[in-house]
Amino acid sequence: MMAKRLLLLPLLCCTLTTSAQFNLQFHYDLGRHLSPNAEPNRQLFTVTAEFFKPDRLGSTFLFIDMDYRGQGPQNQGAMSAYWEMSRDFTFAKVKDSNSSFTAHIEYDGGLNNYKSFQQSVLLGPAWGWHNNDFSKTFTFQTLYKQFFKAGDCKALPSFQTTAVWAINFAKGLCTFSGYADLWYGYIPEFDVNGVQKKGLVFLSEPQFWFNVFGRNRKNNRLSVGTEFELSNNFIWANTTRTFYLNPTLAVKYTF
Repeated sequence: MMAKRLLLLPLLCCTLTTSAQFNLQFHYDLGRHLSPNAEPNRQLFTVTAEFFKPDRLGSTFLFIDMDYRGQGPQNQGAMSAYWEMSRDFTFAKVKDSNSSFTAHIEYDGGLNNYKSFQQSVLLGPAWGWHNNDFSKTFTFQTLYKQFFKAGDCKALPSFQTTAVWAINFAKGLCTFSGYADLWYGYIPEFDVNGVQKKGLVFLSEPQFWFNVFGRNRKNNRLSVGTEFELSNNFIWANTTRTFYLNPTLAVKYTF
């Protein structure tokens, strides 16, 4: 599981508050149980930390995912760490529409079994919208993406589109949020000469949360819920199948 990309951002980017937001998530991943032949070594646990800070110029966001395989002498400790850091600068607000345009810059990277992921930098415009009480939000980004060389993967100019949404309902007791990414890059497949192929990669992680304290408990909120990782050309697996759906059981605390 990777990248809870900007799940806080659409809820908060248009607010006037300058207070920082932080949450911790613990996910028990069911993917290994649902696809034992395809993903026998998939992580069992993921711990996610997210931070968001709006200001008068825009907002800053970062998160880190730590994946753990589970118990046993060969499965102790973290198997990977992945992080994203981004900055948005608001440059235009659409009058009477609750929407705005920002310039988005982002850095993605991490380590997998002590080897680097293919790091990347992204840059481009983003459009965000919210309803009057911020219970519904949506953000769409169209970005230039530059991959850097890592191992046998060469530096690669590319693109990425990202959609992010969040809906609070039942008086703040429930939240449906998530993101969907589509980018061009290396995929988990090799040609007849042993060269890794390139293609379109899709990744989405919709989440549903039941907020135990509700939104009336200021920013302190304990939530229980689930996440569904939907991906195509993203997972290294033991089969030729390219599309996978991996759910989790999760707990989140927002400070």
